[in-house]
Amino acid sequence: MTNSRQFRCLPQLFLSFFLLFAAGLASAANDRGVFWQAEKDGRRVYLLGSVHLATTDFYPLREQIEQAYADSAALVVEADVLAAESDAALQQQIMQESLYPAGRSLRDDLSPDVYRKLQDWLRSRQLPEPLFIRQRPAIAMITLSMVEMQSQGLDPSLGIDRHFLKQAKRDEKTIVELEGVLQQLQLLNSLEDPDLLLRQTLEQLEKIETFVPRMTGAWKKGDAEQLYQLVIGEGLAENPEFQPLYDALFFQRNRAMADKIIRTSENHDSLFVIVGAGHLVGKESVVELLQKKGFKLQRL
Repeated sequence: MTNSRQFRCLPQLFLSFFLLFAAGLASAANDRGVFWQAEKDGRRVYLLGSVHLATTDFYPLREQIEQAYADSAALVVEADVLAAESDAALQQQIMQESLYPAGRSLRDDLSPDVYRKLQDWLRSRQLPEPLFIRQRPAIAMITLSMVEMQSQGLDPSLGIDRHFLKQAKRDEKTIVELEGVLQQLQLLNSLEDPDLLLRQTLEQLEKIETFVPRMTGAWKKGDAEQLYQLVIGEGLAENPEFQPLYDALFFQRNRAMADKIIRTSENHDSLFVIVGAGHLVGKESVVELLQKKGFKLQRL
């Protein structure tokens, strides 16, 4: 992959990372999924746990989900990837954030052990090391994830976010970003321990063939507790040192997302919110935070 092609793929890559664990679900029209309705003071917020990579048999989505979108005044997403892909100035900023300056490389930020594991992974996939050497840790992590997910037959162009963004643009429906592609990249680049980030990614990808089916079953059943354990609970129990990553990637973002959803709901009677399913399950989730702010929650 050339730098130019890789650059054009970045908006997809960011979203693929934030729910790489719940992709590849089939027959979603009959699945319960992770879908909530929150109400307060006559305002309604639908919350859909997203799949950022999927397959064609994921569609059509459950009718209740599509109707909730149609009934909502605005679509709320983590990042408007379609807008990002057509914004040349934003793409230039993303490129600047994604690559090291001349004279510095990924090897400088990784321990010898983790870098050897990365080299082993590259050899096993017959990928050239120079493809990754100038990528910052966040971009390298996303590229690794993308390669593995696509090898499982998953397609970012079929993600739920993209599905509803396309509809919203056709319908001229208001679109609100909770974060944005550049903000997500800056968050990842600001993590204090990039070595930990790459180690965690490589360890997760070793389990991908068994992990995806487990997650698929939990999502289909709408088993929020099992989803929490698979996405967050088990990882923290096995590797307590990953706590800072989970804080940054989930809990801190959950608080910011919940706050923005509440503020946005004050200007709209109804919202259709799509975020990675990991943000809607367990303690400190967006769902729990909205409930603490007085919203009445109902599983749909």
